[in-house]
Amino acid sequence: MRLTQILGLFFAVAGFLLSTWVIGDTDAGTPTTSTSAGVFMGLMIFALPCFVISAILLVPSTILLLFAKERNIHGFHTKKWQLLLAVNLVISLRYIYIIMSLFISL
Repeated sequence: MRLTQILGLFFAVAGFLLSTWVIGDTDAGTPTTSTSAGVFMGLMIFALPCFVISAILLVPSTILLLFAKERNIHGFHTKKWQLLLAVNLVISLRYIYIIMSLFISL
């Protein structure tokens, strides 16, 4: 469970850094169709899979770790692991919000 939480955070940070790198590489002075298409493809190929993997790892494990019994079983009783769980809880809530808003808009 600890490895799942660490990997979920790693993929979330990697997705954020990759999306920042892809978007930051564009020139804001001359936006063209090919630049927009390149940014879109870069986000779809690099950043989106990282966010999807992170969501698949974090959401179920974070929901499971909301119960005190499960936290004690998996060793989430020190401050370091509690901080990791708190950060991953915020990330998981954002993923759940995005998923719910996509379903509501359909």
